Amino acid sequence: MIEALDDEELTLAEIARRVGSAAERAGMTRPSPVHVHALVAELRLQRAEDREARRAALEEMTRRLPYAIGNAYEAETAAVLARERVRARRKR
Repeated sequence: MIEALDDEELTLAEIARRVGSAAERAGMTRPSPVHVHALVAELRLQRAEDREARRAALEEMTRRLPYAIGNAYEAETAAVLARERVRARRKR
């Protein structure tokens, strides 16, 4: 439910309100805003990691395109390295 209601243009507080309202309409207990904030922040971070990994893979493929058809293993390596860079930045 949280992932479906998350819109990255909305604030965490607004997402928490929407999730709470949706939970009540569904007959569920309203979740704690603190927990919703934490889950939404983690979802957004994961999406950012995925976007960066896809971007790195695309860059690797387009860099090699003029010379040969790209190697999927090298693209995967670039994606893994991009994810590691994002995670390293998160730890700082």
